[in-house]
Amino acid sequence: MKTTYGLPLIPLRLWLLPLLLCCACANAPEPAQSPEAPPPQQSQDVRGARYCEVLLAYQEGLGLRVDVYNTYLLNDCPEEAWQRLDSKQLQQEFQASAVILNGPRYWMIDAFTHSAFLDTESKSFGGIEMRKAGQLRIPLSEGLRMGSPYATRTVARNTTYVFQPGKPVHELVDPEGRIFVMQSFSVQLGHLSQDALADLGSRLSPPQGWTYRTRQLSQQLLVTAIDGVATIVQDELGNTYQLSQQQG
Repeated sequence: MKTTYGLPLIPLRLWLLPLLLCCACANAPEPAQSPEAPPPQQSQDVRGARYCEVLLAYQEGLGLRVDVYNTYLLNDCPEEAWQRLDSKQLQQEFQASAVILNGPRYWMIDAFTHSAFLDTESKSFGGIEMRKAGQLRIPLSEGLRMGSPYATRTVARNTTYVFQPGKPVHELVDPEGRIFVMQSFSVQLGHLSQDALADLGSRLSPPQGWTYRTRQLSQQLLVTAIDGVATIVQDELGNTYQLSQQQG
């Protein structure tokens, strides 16, 4: 597992920061568009696409600013180059308080809409090109309370995830019957593949009342934020799910 360096005086579990940013490309606030700018287009064929993120955290007063860089649409995060990345070296290079390497991850959505990069110019991280996909500001007090697996959190986002009919979806259902749909899976904490997700429940140990399930869609499913806020959760293997409006 990749390591996190920095912030020696702040006992933050920064390796959990992706819980707040689990899908940085989708978390990015959309830049203001001119009246002549075309509306955002829906992405296509996202399911199974591999990506990685580098998160640069900077302490600013009593808070953290986190700049999120993502390989999506640039490359598939080459394994050898990714394994060569050194968090401490990147921390020094970018004069960051901490560096988090998040990935590789794989999308489990078919498409998404209303997403935009904060900066379309690419930046090289050890030879891996990435673009600035999002930025988050977190009070240190919130960082100190960062949650554990199956703890829900909210993220500012306007993205809509599209799941097509005939495709499988993998879901967590909480004790209240709320459904969280997997948006991406991680291979950082365990060897996973799309085919293995149907049996993932045998590897998870959720709290009492939580269940994992896989089902086949009979119609298109849209998972979107409510009033610009998405509710998300991760399991103990780092796979990320978002709350859906569907009923259990």
